[in-house]
Amino acid sequence: MEGTVHEKLLETRRQWYAAYIDGNVGRLDHLQRDDFVLIDETGLRGKLDQLGGIAEAVAADRWFARHSQAEDLILKLVPLGEAVSVYGHGRIVDGDRARFSLNFSELWQQEDGEWRVRSLHFTRTATPADWQRNWPKGRPTG
Repeated sequence: MEGTVHEKLLETRRQWYAAYIDGNVGRLDHLQRDDFVLIDETGLRGKLDQLGGIAEAVAADRWFARHSQAEDLILKLVPLGEAVSVYGHGRIVDGDRARFSLNFSELWQQEDGEWRVRSLHFTRTATPADWQRNWPKGRPTG
C-alpha cells in the first residue's frame, strides 16, 4: 500500500514540477494547497505572490527555456502520517546544460484523496561552472 501511495505522490510531484517549468499557473494552482508557502532566496511568499510572479515572468519571456526540465539527483521521502516530507538535491536542465542546482524540502499532504503540496523551501547551490569560475584550483578566492 505504501508503495502505491508514494507512486501517486511522485507522479503528482512530477506533474507539479512540469507545470512549474512550463509556467502553467493554472495547473500549479490546482496542485498547491491554498495555504501553500514558498521560501527561497527572496524570502517567504504565499501562493498568490508566487503564482503572480511566475505569470509576470512568463509574460515578459523571462522564464525557463522550452524543453527545460527538473531532475532529482537525491530524493528522500519521509512519511509523517497524512503528510510526506520530500527533500533532496536536484537541478533544472536545458538540454544537457544545468541551469540551476538546488537543495529542496517539500511538504505534501493528501486532501480528498489527492496529493497537494503545502510548502517548498529551496536554496540554489553552486554548479560545476560556478565552482570553476569562483574557486580556481579548488580554493575560494577573496
